[in-house]
Amino acid sequence: MMINVRQFGVKGRNKLFDTIGFQRALNYARKHPEVTLYVPKGVYHIAKALVIYEGTTLQMDAEAVLQRHSKDALMKNGKGYKFYHGYEGNGHIHISGGTFDMNGARYPYNNTALCVGHARDIQLKHVTFKDIVGGHAIDACGLDGLYIGHCDFKGFTDDNGDRWFSEAVQLDIQVPGAFPKFSTWDGTITKNIVIEHCYFGNSNTPGMRPWHRAIGSHASRYNKFYENIHIRHNYFDHLQAYAVTLLKNKDTYVHHNYFDHCHGGIRYLGENNKGKNAADMSGQVREAQSGQNLNIFDNVFIGAMKDPAILVKSYQNAQHDGVLIADNQFEEADNQRLYLKGIQRLQLDVPEACSVKTVNIN
Repeated sequence: MMINVRQFGVKGRNKLFDTIGFQRALNYARKHPEVTLYVPKGVYHIAKALVIYEGTTLQMDAEAVLQRHSKDALMKNGKGYKFYHGYEGNGHIHISGGTFDMNGARYPYNNTALCVGHARDIQLKHVTFKDIVGGHAIDACGLDGLYIGHCDFKGFTDDNGDRWFSEAVQLDIQVPGAFPKFSTWDGTITKNIVIEHCYFGNSNTPGMRPWHRAIGSHASRYNKFYENIHIRHNYFDHLQAYAVTLLKNKDTYVHHNYFDHCHGGIRYLGENNKGKNAADMSGQVREAQSGQNLNIFDNVFIGAMKDPAILVKSYQNAQHDGVLIADNQFEEADNQRLYLKGIQRLQLDVPEACSVKTVNIN
């Protein structure tokens, strides 16, 4: 059964009625998971982050826009005073269509559009995320099963210059500092991910730029690995840093993507034995660790790159185990390079014109 959110008092272009009405609709869906909430064409002003609950299906018209009118995020799948553990939070959430507009030109405040943590089965299809300031389009922290398909990520700004690490899609682990909206910091990792047929670039909004990073992670803990990640058939357009930057992954597949005039292409790192990211969950710093089974194939790299088209790096003696790099197309091989350090069982096939530096390869 489908119910129109306007039945709950949503009017459009009215931040009081729209915010209250949408939350009423989401509260109703919480009690009636058999219902699909439908958002018709229109622009809806959101003044406070909406909370979406277990089992909610939200279907938005292609011309429906949730537009931020505050300093807050647009939507999250939990409340700050709740304690969620493992993957047992609000999951099985499916969102399709429409636009999450962070309205960054008018509200230049650092925040994230969609915050999802401690959950299973989050699906996003044909959704546009637009004009984010400082934060992420999607902060995915402690998820088992994330699908992002046919989505657009357009427009980002970092006016203070201190958010160079922001990704459109952040794949994260539940540890202190990683997910501020709500959490139990129990080390829950994000795994089983598919990101496909998406576009990452700029919007037409004055003052916005392409993303720094499109997809990636920058937090880790000892013996915690991001697992089973598939990044395929995406278009990365003039990104200002490495388009894909991954940290200590197992079973990763990056293929059939276009990297068009990005600052760098794919970066895949192990974790050294310094600092909090090398600590276990008790806080004790342990030895360096690296990833396993990385596969990079059938990608196209377009234009000169200041950073390597592909960088794979490990630390100390913790080598990455099993790396395949093959059948990629380097359209300006003279201005693109690969840097590979600390790998055992490397399978490498690149054009002769492409500069390759290898260090400590077994």
